Amino acid sequence: MRQHFRISGLTLSLTLLAVLTLALLTVTDSALAQQQTRVETELDRTELARGETVTLRVRVYGQQGGVAIELDPLREQFEIVSTRSASHLRSVNNRIESWTDYMLVLFPRELGEQQIPAISVAGEFTEPYTITVTEPSVTGLASGQDVHMETIISKDSVYVQEQLLFTIRLYYTIAGIRNPNFTEVAPENTVVQLLGQPHQYEQLIDGQRYGVYEMNYVIFPQRSGNLEIPDIVFRGELTDGSSNFVFRNPNMRPVTAFAPGYDIDVKGRPDAFPADNTWLPASDIRVEERWSDDITRLQPGQSVTRTLTITANGLDGAALPPLGRPEIDKMNVYPESPVIERTIIDGNVVGSRTETYELVATDNGSVVIPEINLPWWDVNSDSLRRAVVPASFIVVEAPGGAGAGSDSETDIAGDATPGNLLQPDIADELLSGRQTPAWILYGLIAVLGLLLIAMWWYWQRRQRPATDKPAIVRTPVYERDIADGQEKQAFRQLESSLATAEPLQIRQHLIAWGRQYHRDAGLHNLDDLAARFNNAALTDLCQALQAVLYSSDSQQTFSSGEREQLTSLLKAERSAHLKDDQRLQQAQQFDLPPLYRQ
Repeated sequence: MRQHFRISGLTLSLTLLAVLTLALLTVTDSALAQQQTRVETELDRTELARGETVTLRVRVYGQQGGVAIELDPLREQFEIVSTRSASHLRSVNNRIESWTDYMLVLFPRELGEQQIPAISVAGEFTEPYTITVTEPSVTGLASGQDVHMETIISKDSVYVQEQLLFTIRLYYTIAGIRNPNFTEVAPENTVVQLLGQPHQYEQLIDGQRYGVYEMNYVIFPQRSGNLEIPDIVFRGELTDGSSNFVFRNPNMRPVTAFAPGYDIDVKGRPDAFPADNTWLPASDIRVEERWSDDITRLQPGQSVTRTLTITANGLDGAALPPLGRPEIDKMNVYPESPVIERTIIDGNVVGSRTETYELVATDNGSVVIPEINLPWWDVNSDSLRRAVVPASFIVVEAPGGAGAGSDSETDIAGDATPGNLLQPDIADELLSGRQTPAWILYGLIAVLGLLLIAMWWYWQRRQRPATDKPAIVRTPVYERDIADGQEKQAFRQLESSLATAEPLQIRQHLIAWGRQYHRDAGLHNLDDLAARFNNAALTDLCQALQAVLYSSDSQQTFSSGEREQLTSLLKAERSAHLKDDQRLQQAQQFDLPPLYRQ
């Protein structure tokens, strides 16, 4: 009985506790339901300097998160730097009150009076505010100021496509800047490039140590007229170096900075610049020429490399024009791909373009490499200038032939006749003067006679066959004399080269066989040899062989298939030529003798 009573008492206590809890919840819900949702706003200030921010606090009562706020009207005249919210709940005299604060940090875009428009919050509209934005009283970095930004331009007037240097510097307290965000530098009708990576350093200003965050840009205007560089706005977070003990996070607060933009006068291309040339505004442009070998004496088939480099101070390498592939008589030109580069020297853009090509002599004689004349506009002196590479002269001599010096020797030898050994005035005086003694005339004749005898003796000695064992002179295979029976030997050597030798040796044996085959001692290059055959396939193979020899690509080879095709074509050519000779010999056997002997 007692046990039953205890259980009944416990059950009654639990029942009463549940009833009280339900009643309390009912009262709380009723109080919250009776509380009407209302919106209040507050502005921290109405006057601020350009570059500063203003904070709009929006307090919504009776809501615990999930409030819809329409921010688009604010974005027309303000940058929304940051938004954050905090919810609150309190009970006063058994009355429960809750609200949520929304903090909107706004950055004005323009000077003068600006209106913060009414915005929709939880179905209600806030009241508008009017603020005044003025120019800062201190243009430089003020003492105790946490953050300051400045911009610098190299010129306020440039030519179209001329380099314009633009620098952004952000000064901040040495504690540090986190998450920096700047207005994008992208004016219309320009090409903008960031010069390297942003770099940071420290600077002492009025006894205060600041960190400096610097970015350097180069701007190339692409159209004449007014160029507007927009205002630069910085948004980031400034940390004081301390941290929260629990979460080890640095204490940070949002900061902003502002720097005014610029209006740049972009001048058009002057009339004094040649209309048919690429417009090149720069502070300095040079063209340099380099040769891989001595060009005063070359032989047919010999190659030389020419390298031209354009260097421009104030222009990107991509803006430099090609110098063009020269058309040079008696020379084959094999260009390589140009090398275009850009470097930064003392904060300026220095562009370069390097062009390289092989020159292969095809015939003997004098060759003129034309002059290079590149006009450019000096932006420092505002005048037209030219980068000039003078013309070059190359003398191509046939192997074993007389060079340019032989002409002078011939002239000297031609002048060394008995009548030209004395000057005309002296000879006339000696021969025609009445007072000339006879012994002088006889002595002069004797000297001339001895000189003639000495010249005759020297000439006979050179023509006399040497009795000693002749010295062996090793010459390239294509310098051998043309003789009967040499064609077969030359072709066998050519077949062996095509089977195992390198491209250079194949070329030598191919020219040597062509000289014997066509019986032409003046044949010294593959172009002339290909022209003799009048065969497109042979011409293509000769050009492929030359491309392998003079290409800068070390991986390019004269393939086995090309070797076999060249061997087959040459054998077919020799076979057809042999059949023509046999038919000609058979026809000559049946020719009738002439009726009349001559």
